[in-house]
Amino acid sequence: MLPNIVAGAVTAFVALAFAGSFAQLIFCGPLEPFVGSALLAALVGSLVLLYVLSLRTSLFFSVGGPDANPSAILAATLALITTQVIASEGRGSPHLLTTVLMFVFLSSVGCGVILQGIGMRNWGRYVRYIPYPVVGGFMAGTGYLLLIGSYRMLTGVRIAPDAIERLAMVNPLASVTAVLVAAGLLFFTRRIQHYWVIPAVLLCSLGLFHAARVALGVDITSARAMGLLPEPLILGTWKNVFNIDYANVRWDILLNHAKDFIAMSVVVAIGILINTTGLEVASDCEADADRELRALGLANVLSGLAGGMVGLNAFNRSMLNLHAGAASPWAARFAALFIGALMLFAPGAIGYLPKPVLTGLIAYLGIGLLTTWTIEARKRMLGMEYLVSLLILVGIALLGVVQGVTLGIVIACLSFIVTLGRSATIKYSFNGETRRSNVERPAEHLAWLRTHGDVLHGFVLQGVLFFGTANHVLEHVRANLGRTRYALLDFRLVHGADGSATLVLNKLQRLCRGAGIELIFTGLSPQIETVLRRSSFELNRPGMHCFSDLDHGLEWCEDALIAGLAVSAAGAPRIDGFLEPDERRELAACFESMLLPAGARLAAQGDASESMFLVESGHLSVYLHIDDQGTSKRLRSYGEGTILGEMGLYTHAPRSADVVADIESRVLRFTQSRVQELERTHPALALKLHRHVVCTLAERLRAANEEVRLML
Repeated sequence: MLPNIVAGAVTAFVALAFAGSFAQLIFCGPLEPFVGSALLAALVGSLVLLYVLSLRTSLFFSVGGPDANPSAILAATLALITTQVIASEGRGSPHLLTTVLMFVFLSSVGCGVILQGIGMRNWGRYVRYIPYPVVGGFMAGTGYLLLIGSYRMLTGVRIAPDAIERLAMVNPLASVTAVLVAAGLLFFTRRIQHYWVIPAVLLCSLGLFHAARVALGVDITSARAMGLLPEPLILGTWKNVFNIDYANVRWDILLNHAKDFIAMSVVVAIGILINTTGLEVASDCEADADRELRALGLANVLSGLAGGMVGLNAFNRSMLNLHAGAASPWAARFAALFIGALMLFAPGAIGYLPKPVLTGLIAYLGIGLLTTWTIEARKRMLGMEYLVSLLILVGIALLGVVQGVTLGIVIACLSFIVTLGRSATIKYSFNGETRRSNVERPAEHLAWLRTHGDVLHGFVLQGVLFFGTANHVLEHVRANLGRTRYALLDFRLVHGADGSATLVLNKLQRLCRGAGIELIFTGLSPQIETVLRRSSFELNRPGMHCFSDLDHGLEWCEDALIAGLAVSAAGAPRIDGFLEPDERRELAACFESMLLPAGARLAAQGDASESMFLVESGHLSVYLHIDDQGTSKRLRSYGEGTILGEMGLYTHAPRSADVVADIESRVLRFTQSRVQELERTHPALALKLHRHVVCTLAERLRAANEEVRLML
């Protein structure tokens, strides 16, 4: 328990420093007289997030609280709200503080509800699909907002053309302290990769500031009058959604800024997932992103109701907690306990946190984000990606937070569409010469398919179909229009389709109907089929055929092609028959003839094997057992004139699958002893039999190699 107490104390100290910094950031300028209320909101938010996250997080050392990303957006929005209230009512308006505080509370609740919804629907993985340059633009924009926020904390005014003159007017003790703290943090965090660096620098800065203050003869009262120290915390000023004066809230202004909730939620969700991923890598622990979103969603809702500000899981503070000795979630709970005790029993101690030190901390965070995402990220991005990142940064700087985030979302959508458009919708294409179904056919049928199979053109599709990607398929079919009788599209690997894709598929159907082409769809999922039917795509019209999988679709096309063989070869000699009629009669007389009714099993998986079979008539299929519930999959089918089970004859290996008669079938059974007898009595016929087996195996190997080649 002692390591958890020590880690909790260290975490509480750092949380206090960050809470003070973010309170100064969001309540600077005209709001500075009310910074005590902001500090209470930051401390309440820290306390609630620390405790709730410790109960629900998937990482036992995770620490939550107000953070740079949401605080930067909150500061920018509160500055606009303040400007609007003052412009209409003046600085002494009774609506100013209540309106600003209500936005702080509602932003936490609203953001929490959105995060909770994302986590409950397990949508966290989709946030990870936001392009890297867009994330970089968001983060760089946050760094910019923090940096100009630190300037405002120091000078009390927004950055303007006379920014240098304004800085020269700042108390030297404040400006020098802020610059030294920011520089010290930047220097030591890059030179010393240790999680104690930030608390050590902050602790030293506190001591050195007060030493300098004493040396210059500035007492506590004078320091507060000069704006160097905050006023002591007064718990009596604590506001929340239950005791705030609703009559003094400018609801019209809040409604005007409702869109900022969405912008903040996007940035917070991205920050949570980035920090969660970073914590996974740094700690070698497994995290559940959706669970983190749910936990932080609940924490933010409770924080907003209790009068706290929005926050998230903090990477640096979490790793500091872990390396300070945290062995369980109790470390974060002790940190919450220490913060609560300080607020209740020693609120005056917070009044000794120097504002310049907190300003330096904010400046360090801003500079760190800017350098990471504008300079260091250049090495990890391509030229166009880097320009997109800079464009979002410029948008946030010139247009504002909401507009910049909206620009980023638009760029992300466009980037997603362009990426999808460039992706290969057609995984591979084939024709009837190179791709066969799993139906074993006699030699003359195979020869016919090799000769006439080029009229079948098939396409295995993948990914998501919309107007652009579906149009690729249409163009491929149109390019082969004059040589196509059958156009087959396999949808097994298609994950989704929108209405625009069905427009293109309708156009494809009309094109095939006009050209006399049979259109075949295979592997349609229920979702894709629903999309097609809702768009009035006629799946049952003449010339349109649907099959459950590619194999059955190919089988139908082959049967249609072979039907042409029967018509064109009527009265003609066999093309490449295995046996002539008299040879069949000799084999039938020499070997065992078996009549199988429909559904009868010729061989069972695992049976001993020493024979092969020639199908005289009928149709048989090979089924493989997949599980113990009786689920099986058809591997291959055999028709008249084909052989099966030949591997058992030569290797004596157990049967690898079941062989079942689909319809009433007659087969000739060849055992090894009878084949040896045939070799003695009819050597020419035996040679022809072995040659046929070799040719059959060679044909199967060729077809398998061709299928593999198509998929490469």
